[in-house]
Amino acid sequence: MQAFYQYTVIDEASRERFIYAYLEQNGFSTVDFIKRAIKYFGYIPQVIQTDNGGEFTNFANTKRVHIFDLFCKKYGIVHKLIRPRTPWHNGKVERSHRKDQERFYNYLKFFSLEDLQKQMRAYLKRSNNIPMATLGWKTPIEIRKELLSQCPPKLISSFHS
Repeated sequence: MQAFYQYTVIDEASRERFIYAYLEQNGFSTVDFIKRAIKYFGYIPQVIQTDNGGEFTNFANTKRVHIFDLFCKKYGIVHKLIRPRTPWHNGKVERSHRKDQERFYNYLKFFSLEDLQKQMRAYLKRSNNIPMATLGWKTPIEIRKELLSQCPPKLISSFHS
């Protein structure tokens, strides 16, 4: 069985998530994923926090600038790294992966990357519409709509992928 890698981004305010699967876990996949996330959310984030994986940073080799850092700089995104060996600093993402395992992967059968991505889209739509206690029993989609009505983000008309 071929390995697939799930990338996850969570909007801090609404807890809305975007997920996508790749065959490889590298800087090129990371940049492609963030482009897809920007298109999904409809705005360029101010800050992205990641762990220190090689798909996000050249943590060990500080002389070379990582492709993801170049992308962030180009679009004015602050790339914040958590401290090494502190996965609890990415608690929301870790928790969401645990929920994905319980709600999705434990019951999943897929036959190709395309099939996995198709099933992920349906699952993502369902999971972003599950009420959460931390959101006052509203869904991430409901919170995002409320936030957007109060303070629309900068539109992404200047973003080109």
